[in-house]
Amino acid sequence: MTTAGGPDPAGGRATGVPAPVTEVVLSAERVEVGTRRAPRERVRVRREVVAEEVSVVVTVRREVLRIEREPLAGAQDDGAGPAPTTAPPSLELVLSEERPVVSLEVVPYERVVVGVRSVATETRVDATRSREVLDGGVVQTAAGDAGAG
Repeated sequence: MTTAGGPDPAGGRATGVPAPVTEVVLSAERVEVGTRRAPRERVRVRREVVAEEVSVVVTVRREVLRIEREPLAGAQDDGAGPAPTTAPPSLELVLSEERPVVSLEVVPYERVVVGVRSVATETRVDATRSREVLDGGVVQTAAGDAGAG
């Protein structure tokens, strides 16, 4: 680069005339990083029925016949006489029992809310950028004089 009052390229002497100025514009790449939304995966939520064995202890009751005997007051049985010939009417009873009964009913037991949330994480991005630099080396002229390059 030549400046005013510098050496004259023709004779190498300093003159009072300003020499022309040359400019060089240097450029560099700028790294810009942003984000873009892209689909990552598809998720499907399905309900399924899972069967499990359940054991429950149930108390069941049944009726049994119980006979209580009481001696008659004032009756004397010597065992010598015949039994009466007329039979009283028979007594008939119905005994019952309980049996376990199983019934199934579908009832809601839990509410599940399914939603999507955004989770922010930091990711390191590495990029290579280029920039221009000047080489300020000395260039030899044909006459052997050192000049500015």
